Amino acid sequence: MEEMLDLLNFNLSDFIFQVINISILLFFLNKFLFKKVMAVIDDRNKEVNNVYNDIDEAWGEIKTKENKYSALLTNVKAETDDIIAKAKQESKLIKEKSLMEARESADKEIKRARLSIESEKRVALEEIKSNISELVVKSTEAVLKDNYKDSTKQPVAEQFINGLGEKNE
Repeated sequence: MEEMLDLLNFNLSDFIFQVINISILLFFLNKFLFKKVMAVIDDRNKEVNNVYNDIDEAWGEIKTKENKYSALLTNVKAETDDIIAKAKQESKLIKEKSLMEARESADKEIKRARLSIESEKRVALEEIKSNISELVVKSTEAVLKDNYKDSTKQPVAEQFINGLGEKNE
């Protein structure tokens, strides 16, 4: 137990010596180590802060470019919609114009065909009329020749022929 008491004894000179040793150690640590370490830590903090500031600036630029590109995409979309709408409208106009031209051309062809048919019809009717007239004249002539030989029917035939002349005038 004496050993324990020796451990518990308080020696003032040892205590002072220990305090002086610790003070000297702290002085040298502060002068040579802590200041340099604190300077390195401060430099590191500045570098980290600079990196964070650069990141914030880059993020701001990214957001700005993102907004710019979004606006450009919106404008491009609107322009493409306008171009498509104009193209559709132009194609409708071209289609309508082509249809009108085709109708006009068909109408002209139909009119030309009708005129041709009418003229051919008139020619055919004239031809039929002349053929019928010739046939009537020839058949009448044949009938009259047969009947004209008979003297009793001669005044009737002359009367009929005179009557034909009067109707045509």
